[in-house]
Amino acid sequence: MPEGPEIRRAADRVEKAVADRELVAVELHFEDLRASAAQLVGQQVTRVDTHGKAMLTHFSAGKVLYSHNQLYGRWRIAAPDADPKTNRRLRVALRTEHRSALLYSATDVDLLDSEELAVHPYLRGLGPDPLWAQTTVEEIADRFASRTFRRRRLAGLLLDQSCIAGQGAC
Repeated sequence: MPEGPEIRRAADRVEKAVADRELVAVELHFEDLRASAAQLVGQQVTRVDTHGKAMLTHFSAGKVLYSHNQLYGRWRIAAPDADPKTNRRLRVALRTEHRSALLYSATDVDLLDSEELAVHPYLRGLGPDPLWAQTTVEEIADRFASRTFRRRRLAGLLLDQSCIAGQGAC
């Protein structure tokens, strides 16, 4: 399973490929999301964030594409008319005139309003992300010293996403 740093690198590649460009086509290959793809055409990706192992693709209309690669998901960047040859299943395609960001094989994808992020079942259970610029060493130290986590072994804490997001399991 890709960890937080791998997802951050993927987010940087997706952002570089499609941010601030008009989306000319969007494909969401999940039955409950398929109809929502049309509302993203003509929008722009404004930024791509991560929280732990979740990627959050923000659109100019206020929508956010939540994706968690789980074990097999993988983002690929391609020319807009040349999808890579792969046995993986395409789940999301964000296409601009110049590049496409393609998510293959992921099973956890949702399209949310930005205010829904705070109540998303996975995201709300995460601790601070050490890859965020605003996360401080003191904040991480305070988490380890807190009543909830202070008596636990370091190896266990690093696997616990509610303590520190993006490391270890889940």
